[in-house]
Amino acid sequence: MAKPSLNKTIEKASKQQKMLEDKKRKDAQKQAREAAREAQRVATRERASSIVNNQSSIDGFQIMDATAEEVLKCLLSCERSDENRVSFNNEIFPAYVQMSIDLEVEKQLQYGMITGLHPYGVSGGWLNLLPQALTYFEDKKNAIERQKEKEKMSTGNINNYNNYGNMVFGNVSDSTLSVDNSIHQIERDIEEHGGADKEVLKELLDDVKELIENIEISRSIPKQKKLYERLNEHIVKHGWFYGAVVQLLGTAVMNSLGA
Repeated sequence: MAKPSLNKTIEKASKQQKMLEDKKRKDAQKQAREAAREAQRVATRERASSIVNNQSSIDGFQIMDATAEEVLKCLLSCERSDENRVSFNNEIFPAYVQMSIDLEVEKQLQYGMITGLHPYGVSGGWLNLLPQALTYFEDKKNAIERQKEKEKMSTGNINNYNNYGNMVFGNVSDSTLSVDNSIHQIERDIEEHGGADKEVLKELLDDVKELIENIEISRSIPKQKKLYERLNEHIVKHGWFYGAVVQLLGTAVMNSLGA
């Protein structure tokens, strides 16, 4: 009778060992799947970060990549609640987006367009659109227009500087330009083009006039390092002013030499 009992004990122990080994194997498989999913999430975040961080900015406004803009258009076309919550199905996106939906949603998060993402398995989800998402395309348009205006102004300033700096006077004694006329012209230009820097430019012009008076009296050119540095601060923004002052001083010096 003892032998059958021993066999049962051995059989029971064998079953328990098998169950333990099965549990360990399943736990290891589960951990491996979790590790793989986490690795995929990390890779997706890093890939999204690389794309987002390499996008250019216009007048301080970051422009999203073309695919992200298409995704945002799709989300904006969805019906949304008063809290700007949007429920979506992946089918609202173009086929090429559906192939990498995790990446594209992560990019929206990193661009700061959405928050509160809750996926529905692999078919869709819901999220909240942030205020900057609602105005993104209008903000982008305004940033581009501001940049164009700045480039236009910069080009105009450079052209004005070149016009002043490259002017040929010929025989100074025959020139109809005078120091006084040049000063009056600069004063008019300050009123017209000086903008927010009018008062600063007027103060600079006063210092230049004082320098010209010293040149006329002493028949020499005193060093004015600080004045030169202050003029240089405005060469990019107000190139026309810098060029006009250079012309004015040149005229004053030549008049002094011919006196």
